[in-house]
Amino acid sequence: MARDGNVKPPAQWPPHSTQQTKKSIALHVSEVGSQGSSGQEISPGTIEDFRAQAVKAYTESKLFSSVVTTGEPTDLKADITLGEGSDGLSWSGVISALTLTMIPGVVSQDVIANTTYKDRQQKVIGTIVKAEGFGSWIQFFLLFAMPFVDGPDTIMDKTKYDIHRATLEEAYRKGFF
Repeated sequence: MARDGNVKPPAQWPPHSTQQTKKSIALHVSEVGSQGSSGQEISPGTIEDFRAQAVKAYTESKLFSSVVTTGEPTDLKADITLGEGSDGLSWSGVISALTLTMIPGVVSQDVIANTTYKDRQQKVIGTIVKAEGFGSWIQFFLLFAMPFVDGPDTIMDKTKYDIHRATLEEAYRKGFF
């Protein structure tokens, strides 16, 4: 699995903050549903993992006094909507499937995060959208190379974390908090 490189990790992490007082933030992660032709919903495990990566990034940023995922009152709220898009099977994926993966094929998928920041009165401060695409080669003989590279779960975890960090950096640069 390889990333397309749309989302770059921040150059400096955590971002340098000049804030005298830090605000608290509540994170709410939900799904939009699949935007591709497959019509599959995002699994609850994927949403929980995305939430865990968000909590990790927001906590490590040191921009907030507290980061919560419960309904307690906070100064800011980040509504993170997770979506996935795919083009379905490409022609090479179909050929690969028909030849029982003897001929290689490519499968692509997109992860889209739409983050809306709101203040205590639920007034929208701003919205940031980040998307990252993935491509996977499928072939029988590639199985022997798998132990030498990061697996799909590791790549997805790093991508989710980078999406949150890039979103935080852009929001901070734009003065959302």
